[in-house]
Amino acid sequence: MDLRSGLPDRHVKTRILKPILRAYALGYLSAVTPKLVTYARRLASRDLSPKQKLRELAQVLAGPLRINSFPTFCAALVGGSNLLPVLLYRIFTSIAAGPSKGDIRISQTVRRLIRFASAFVSAWFSFELLNKKRLLSWDNVRSKRASSDQEPSKDAVANPLDHPRPELVGRTMDLTLFTVTRAVDVIACLAWNRWYRRRKAQNRWTLAESLAPGLADAGVFAMSAAVVMWAWFYEPERLPGTYEKWIGEVAKVDSRLIEALRRARRGVFVYGKDTGQAPLLESMCRDYDWPEEWGDPAKTVPIPCEMVHMGCGPNCEIHALYRFARTFKFACATYIPLQMVLHLRGMNSPAALGRAISEGAQSSAFLASFVSLFYYAVCLSRTRLGPRIFDQKTVTPLMWDSGLCVGAGCLMCGWSVLAEKARKRQELALFVAPRAAATILPRLYDAKYQYRERIAFAVSAAVLLTCLRENPKLIRGVFGRITNSVLN
Repeated sequence: MDLRSGLPDRHVKTRILKPILRAYALGYLSAVTPKLVTYARRLASRDLSPKQKLRELAQVLAGPLRINSFPTFCAALVGGSNLLPVLLYRIFTSIAAGPSKGDIRISQTVRRLIRFASAFVSAWFSFELLNKKRLLSWDNVRSKRASSDQEPSKDAVANPLDHPRPELVGRTMDLTLFTVTRAVDVIACLAWNRWYRRRKAQNRWTLAESLAPGLADAGVFAMSAAVVMWAWFYEPERLPGTYEKWIGEVAKVDSRLIEALRRARRGVFVYGKDTGQAPLLESMCRDYDWPEEWGDPAKTVPIPCEMVHMGCGPNCEIHALYRFARTFKFACATYIPLQMVLHLRGMNSPAALGRAISEGAQSSAFLASFVSLFYYAVCLSRTRLGPRIFDQKTVTPLMWDSGLCVGAGCLMCGWSVLAEKARKRQELALFVAPRAAATILPRLYDAKYQYRERIAFAVSAAVLLTCLRENPKLIRGVFGRITNSVLN
């Protein structure tokens, strides 16, 4: 410490400034990379002149440089959590020393509290950067939703002065859910470590307890995947567009079949009654060369499993194996090249090549199991085991097809994550859990409730930043390694 100027020496300045610069660079790369990928696809377009392409590239590169951008948010968050402790340490020592001006040793508890308070204040004010002037008027949101409708609703033409609408926020909801999920994981790991040490000291540790962390990760993924898949079937608007599209590409299911299940849930597609829904599945029957009466809910109860199999025959087990093989082939074309890129440095050795192929095949087997388990659980519940366990008067075929069979598939498919290694399970669980929460919570909400999101984000970010200083190993996975490299 330079006593004449009262400022930290060069070493301390560097130690404080480097994480800020690294955080800004990381935030900039994470913000600009997806846009660069989209821009690279547009380069092949002949509709744009060279000048327009250069202008668009400049916009992509300069977009994240504004004040209320993600890179600035990252730098402010890390900078505040690094600079504020220096100020708070000095205030605390000056108060504690009193008139004696002697040296004061700060306890570990006080240091931890100072770090947590600094991180909380930093997160509290950094949150405002991303939400500054980002309020959405209800009328604007409604006009966007109604722009594709042929006839405006009565509410849309009503005088807005008669029914004032609130201003909406929610731009940072995904970031907040991600931060909260990670903070909960840290607290759970901390509690588990204490439990582990106490049980070990008492010599009461059992094999079942040693398996619990891996099963917990698998359970979190299974429950989160169930929520996401349920939303994909019945509330797809709650999922990001790219996520919904990717699930559709993997599932490979006829959209008419999904629509029939959605109408059954809404009470429109009813077995034993002519409600005018026959043309939906009758067209599917013609395409697959099936009897048209299969698609008429007034004549056929329930929809035959062969229609769910979509041309794979009537056997449910063969259909499940077919789905596994088809999805495995699809996934290998993605995961094996990706693993080769990740192991690019050691790709000269046969061992690295074999490891890349093995890990890619294992991930492909997980995804294939996910899809095949979903389809097989649907068939088991609606036609194979369900009607034998429950009387058809108690649980009718319509009840199975209006949600119960899809629910069975959602509950079963996520357990395919057990095919992955423990390290991958935790990554997948922490990746899917925030997305599952996002399907339950509102995407937009009244601005007067934003303080709740702000508190949740600030507390969670403070937990993570404090843990990164105290015990970075508790923050698991790739996220933990990246943030640790930025801060430490």
